[in-house]
Amino acid sequence: MTEKKIKTILNPMNQKNLFGYKNYLNSFIKLYETNKFPHALLLSGLKGSGKSTFIYHFINYIMSLNEKFAYSLENMSINEKSSTFNLMKSNSHPNFFLLDSLEPGENIKIEQTRNLLKYLNKTTYYKNIKVVLVDNAEYLNINASNALLKELEEPTENTFFFIVHNDTSKIIDTVKSRCVNYRFHFSINEKISIFKKLNTEYNFEISDDVIRSFLSFDTPGNLLKYLLTFDNLNLTISNNYLSCIDSLIDTIKVKKESELLKILSFFIENFYTELSLKDSKNINNYYMRKDKILYLINDTSKFNLDKKNLIFSLNKILKNERQL
Repeated sequence: MTEKKIKTILNPMNQKNLFGYKNYLNSFIKLYETNKFPHALLLSGLKGSGKSTFIYHFINYIMSLNEKFAYSLENMSINEKSSTFNLMKSNSHPNFFLLDSLEPGENIKIEQTRNLLKYLNKTTYYKNIKVVLVDNAEYLNINASNALLKELEEPTENTFFFIVHNDTSKIIDTVKSRCVNYRFHFSINEKISIFKKLNTEYNFEISDDVIRSFLSFDTPGNLLKYLLTFDNLNLTISNNYLSCIDSLIDTIKVKKESELLKILSFFIENFYTELSLKDSKNINNYYMRKDKILYLINDTSKFNLDKKNLIFSLNKILKNERQL
């Protein structure tokens, strides 16, 4: 494999290039420039589809309009010399507030939301606009959700809320009811195009067949994460899901990384979805075994259970599929 320019997945805030969102971006800009932009947007879409990257680019566009290094609509890119970009990266932009999990998978706490309320009560130093980005909103706990709800119900002028999530079922209905829901969707060919453009920054060697196989069920961002994980473990990724699952199981025997269990869950999901499409007569059995495996993985991760028992159970269940 050739040497990669990037060895980790870039944080959405640091992604200076945006791929595949041109129509969405133009639509948002038109609404904003005609003063029709809603004060609160709930941004929906599959994890790894680029929702957060997109909204960072839109925010950079509206807040860098009169700057020397303004956003480039032609290239859909952020200038690294942009003062908006650098102030946001350092969490010091007076017109921007980020509310997000402090650690991956951790709840957004009420204390963080109280800091948001303090920010909203302050006067902006320049440009009469305030932008609030709530990322990974499914991790808002009930107290934080209720505090946010109050601000959504009584918005101040020129304050815009962007609420990004991967699981709308975990967001309380009253918050959802105060927002305009905007869902992003890409066709398989659009996802392939996005992935290939993203991959120019990573240089992963992967065949078109494998790309299409994964992106039929998943997103460009997730595929990049899988490739990076497998590469760091000196494993080879393929469109044979069972082979990938077996490689992950062997690795989990000796490594304690919880992230591997999450990735294993994704492969299990895709594996049984593929089986169901090929053999619809046994779809109930497939879904039953898939749900059982996902339940076991979730419990092992949640309660820090012995992985030996998990691996034994997985191999026992997957024995049915290995005989096919």
